[in-house]
Formats: sequence, structure tokens, C-alpha cells
Amino acid sequence: MTHDPRIEPLLEWNRLARENAENAIVSSMLSATSRASEPIETFTTWLLVGTAAVASFLLGNADKLVPILGDPGFRSVGAALCVSCLFGLLSKVFALRHKMAMETGKAVEKTFGEHLAKHEEEEDKIQESASAWGITLESGIRMDRVLKEFLAPMPWWIRWTAMRYLKKHGNNPQVGHISRIKSLTMQGTFAFLQAISFLTFLAVGFHAAAI
Repeated sequence: MTHDPRIEPLLEWNRLARENAENAIVSSMLSATSRASEPIETFTTWLLVGTAAVASFLLGNADKLVPILGDPGFRSVGAALCVSCLFGLLSKVFALRHKMAMETGKAVEKTFGEHLAKHEEEEDKIQESASAWGITLESGIRMDRVLKEFLAPMPWWIRWTAMRYLKKHGNNPQVGHISRIKSLTMQGTFAFLQAISFLTFLAVGFHAAAI
């Protein structure tokens, strides 16, 4: 197709429309993926309760089990249970982090959209008045100022972490989902390690009893 300067605005409009639609689809896919956190957390909680019950049983019947498992075997199964609990707690921490990010994101999206709609109405009126006076005004939202004011009351390490995160991912249209997906990934990883540790406890227990 022959390049025609007159259709440049149309080409740019088409590019932005496609890009916005694609970004919206990716966002919806990431939001749907984030829902996997709840069943993982349920599994982690169930396994933590089971592990705690087994640990209580082992401690309450140590005098009977040590002769069966042996001292090294008893220590090994106890260590496996402790490791399983540790991984379970870490999974719960990342589940909490993910949930906090989800709830905060929903609240921000709602209030941000409301304030942005009000500003756009006001902006149209201001631009009409500016056009009547023959002047040009920058009336867009100054996100750098918004972020600066938002982070001002935060501790220094939160400000540093936030600015580092924005510097690294600020140009990514899915910036709001990156930390959530990372938390979900870590949650699932620790839940998997928790289950493996519990299975290790069973394997070590049966092996020690059979010796």
C-alpha cells in the first residue's frame, strides 16, 4: 500500500485500538489466572492442619514410636514435618501478599476510574475555554506527582522498592499484574514443596519402621 500522510492518523488509531484490545485481553487472562490462589491456599491450609495433627501424635507417642522408628528415623520424620510446615507457612505468606495486592488493586481501579471520569469532564471544559482564548494547556494527569504524593508517607524502604519496581516495569502495560503473578507463582511453588516434604515424611517413616 502506498504511503499516504493523510492516513497516518487512521493507522495510528488502528494500532492503538489493536494494542489496547490485546492488552485488555492479556489483563483479563492474568486476572483469571490469579483466581488459582484460593484453591492453592485451601490445599495448603488443609495440609498444614494435617501436618500439625500428625506432629502432635508423634510427640504424644514418642516413647512408643522411637523403638519402632529408631532415634535417627524419629528425628528424620520430625524434621520432614517441620520442613513441610515451614513451606506451608511460606505459601500462606505469599497467599496473603497476593490477596492484599488483589484487594488493593480492585479498590484503586474503582476509585481511580471515578476520579479520572470526573477529571475528563472538567478537562473538556477547560480545553474549550483554552481554545476560546487561543491558548494550549497541559491538563493531563501528572502521574509522577501522584506517585510522589502517594509514596511520601510510606517508610523509605517501601518508597525505594516501589520506585525500583516502577523503573523496571513502568513501561509494561501489565505492571499491575506482575507482582500478583509472582506471588501466585511463589505460593504454588511452596505449596508443592510442602506436599513433597509431607510425602518425604511418609517415605522416611515407612523406611525407618521397616529396618
